Amino acid sequence: MSINQRKHTRFSLDIPATIVTKFGDRQETLLQQISIGGCFTDWEENIYAGDEFRLEIELPNKNRLPLKCKAIYRFEDTGIGVRFYEISQFEQELISKIISERMIREGLPIFPDPFNQPSKYIEEDE
Repeated sequence: MSINQRKHTRFSLDIPATIVTKFGDRQETLLQQISIGGCFTDWEENIYAGDEFRLEIELPNKNRLPLKCKAIYRFEDTGIGVRFYEISQFEQELISKIISERMIREGLPIFPDPFNQPSKYIEEDE
């Protein structure tokens, strides 16, 4: 997905999570990028574009935030682009807290608002 298609700013942070398939299989993973609308996670060989699953993201208090997800795209041996769906405002606020907490922990100086839309690339013909 190109940056011009994104609805939310995506942050490059390593966040531990668990993928739970529709069959109940659990797989530890690492979210490489995250926004309040989706994420990019490590490769999982049994998930294909269009598959739905649950993702449990670790909160700063060590509880888990379960989110309904759909794989939007898949890069062989690289990772899966995921969209969160049926997500509430409260869940989005929790994801925002996860992002802020991780940025503080990693010593990153700026804290952009995860609810803002990402910057757009300007097309040359514009």
